[in-house]
Amino acid sequence: MGNSRRTLVLVLLMLVMVISVMDKTIFAFAGPKIIDELKLSPSEFGFIGSAFFFLYSISGVLVGFLANRFPTRWILAGMSLVWMAAQLLVALSNGFLGLVAGRLLLGAGTGPGTAVTQHACFKWFGPRERVLPSSMIQVSIMLGATLGAVSLPLAIQHLGWRAAYVGLAGLGLAWLLAWLLFGREGNQVDEVGRSPAGERQPYRRLLLNRTFLWVTLVGFVGYLPNALVYSWVPVYLQKGQGMTPMQSGYLVMGVTLGVMAFNLVISALSQRALKRGASVQRALVAPPMVCAALAGLAFCGLLLFHGDLPLVLGLYCVGAVLINALPTFCNTIVAHIAPTAQRGSMLAIHIGGMTSAGMLAPWLVGRLVEACGGDIARGFETGLALFGLGALVCGLLGLRIVDPERTRRAQQPDAALVAAASS
Repeated sequence: MGNSRRTLVLVLLMLVMVISVMDKTIFAFAGPKIIDELKLSPSEFGFIGSAFFFLYSISGVLVGFLANRFPTRWILAGMSLVWMAAQLLVALSNGFLGLVAGRLLLGAGTGPGTAVTQHACFKWFGPRERVLPSSMIQVSIMLGATLGAVSLPLAIQHLGWRAAYVGLAGLGLAWLLAWLLFGREGNQVDEVGRSPAGERQPYRRLLLNRTFLWVTLVGFVGYLPNALVYSWVPVYLQKGQGMTPMQSGYLVMGVTLGVMAFNLVISALSQRALKRGASVQRALVAPPMVCAALAGLAFCGLLLFHGDLPLVLGLYCVGAVLINALPTFCNTIVAHIAPTAQRGSMLAIHIGGMTSAGMLAPWLVGRLVEACGGDIARGFETGLALFGLGALVCGLLGLRIVDPERTRRAQQPDAALVAAASS
């Protein structure tokens, strides 16, 4: 019953992330119609895209601290209500300010989503079982993007973007009812006897160690291109490269399927290596840092081959797949170094720092598009090249800077002194 229960909870957590991603990405697919209907400039559209993230990170951190003390079951239920209200607000909006308000509210509601679902998941799985279920949560994010890429353009085309928003609110209500019926709280704790799991640590020590700082920085840089999926990517493909809405949806779907497959394979190999005794450095640190560096190279290549559509799209797809290895591994590294009692807040702070990149990326791309004389393709690719350079540098340096085992050992000197004094 225990295994079946945790499987059911994991499925429900995956489903809520699917809905969350569809809630976030509908704005991107509706973007061309919204721009035309409401006569938005590139800067205005970029600002609305960034507005989603203004409260996203703050809300994520605040709710993460609540997750340390309150059941994640009720936190997730409350968050889903906020998502529904935000979708209905956008559906009723008739101007720039209404869209900004709706995106702000949605950002506040979805900001804690990844941290809270990961924390809820980790309550059902032990430390050496977490890479794969954590990856499943990340894969569900990709699954939401895939379903959105296929269904949202069709819904917007045939029903209109406002009706599509209302439909997503109804989908969220269906999940909420299922969660209230079947969702439960896990009670898995880390091994007794290691200080990071059993004892609270000062947040200064937890947040200022080099491992946490660098994985959060790498996550921030890696999230810059990912944030564009919620705003500029379909606009770039349709208005910048001349694709139809469905063609852009299929390309996003293809990338998403690639991300899902790659995440499952690389996380399974990592978990297998850990169970066979591989070092944390080799199994958890090297894969995401190498992926970040390679993704950075791919994004930098976009400017070099501007105008060669097949090659540009190929480089974008490769970079998008590789950069999405970061969240699973970075979350797992943070969970590895965090005390159990503070894991929810640590994940929230990490994810909040990472996703704060979303406040910058869409707005910056909008400014670059205007700087390029309204050339959406050139502006978008310039932005990705800048982000790619950052990912390349941070990934290579991360191979030397990130050291979870050293961080855990550094958290235990007080416990060691107490043990020595009592012997």
